[in-house]
Amino acid sequence: AGETLIYGGYSGNVNGSSAQVPDDVRSMAHNLNSFHFEFSSPLYGQQASIEYSYMLENFDRVWSDWSPKTEKDYTNLPAGTYTFKVRMRDNLRGESSVSSYTIKVLPPWYLSGWAWLVYILAAAGIVRWLFHKHQRKLQAERQKHQQEQKQQAYLHQLELEKSEKEMVKLRNEKLEAEIGFKNSQLASTAMHLVQKEEYLQKIRGELQHINRNKTGKEKTEGAELKKVLRIMSEEEKVTEEWEQFSVHFDKVNGDFLKTLKEIYPDLKAHELKLCAYLRMNLSSKEIAQLMGISVRGVEISRYRLRKKLSIPRETNLFQFLFDIGGKPETNSPG
Repeated sequence: AGETLIYGGYSGNVNGSSAQVPDDVRSMAHNLNSFHFEFSSPLYGQQASIEYSYMLENFDRVWSDWSPKTEKDYTNLPAGTYTFKVRMRDNLRGESSVSSYTIKVLPPWYLSGWAWLVYILAAAGIVRWLFHKHQRKLQAERQKHQQEQKQQAYLHQLELEKSEKEMVKLRNEKLEAEIGFKNSQLASTAMHLVQKEEYLQKIRGELQHINRNKTGKEKTEGAELKKVLRIMSEEEKVTEEWEQFSVHFDKVNGDFLKTLKEIYPDLKAHELKLCAYLRMNLSSKEIAQLMGISVRGVEISRYRLRKKLSIPRETNLFQFLFDIGGKPETNSPG
């Protein structure tokens, strides 16, 4: 590498030349950090008896030993401000004042103030990034924990719903068994009511027989009349069976007849019976047998019932009656 003379002046005020100005400190690049200092005394006639001592402030800890040597080298100085100081003494041990020269070695760009500012900002950015990363990790763990809790709660809810469904299934099975039993009772009662028409046929037959034999003896007429009365008493049993049928029907169908009479108090007994048979979804032929009328009579009765209940034409009569009744009654255990 080439050499550069950075100072060739005199220390002190000699021949009009002054020492280094304090503010005139030379700054050198970090790669120009090796220096060669040469110094001498203006007492040329006494050079053989003059000794020198020097030190580089901020590098040397103490002054050097006295020596006639007039030069000093420093290599690879780190960044910083240095002041080279030198003094002399003659053979009488008289010391001169200290002469000095200050020089500054700049740090490399990656150790400059701007570089350190960039490092600090980068470090702050990294710390901030690590902090946010940690926060995101904690948030993800919290969300995962919450998701696991939701999953466990969902599974627990499924177990509860499964248990509840099983209980509902058992209750429904019990309810279906009770309804089946009561429906069998209703069917039995309905079959007994079918006998009403047979009783009426017997009455008509006996009356016709009396009419044909009204010219006979009174004894015979009296016996025939007693027979008619006996048949009429059997008809009263049919009425009692209808009352029994109504009670069982309301138990199975959630007080349907009772509710219907409360909503439509003007309905007559035969209209209530028709409503009950329609709710049982019986055919017109079956209803005709139970009520002792023709199928045509059933259709006419259905028409009159729709009109009396103010049921729109597009509404199904069975569905209308089905919606009136409540849930079937069940006996609570115990």
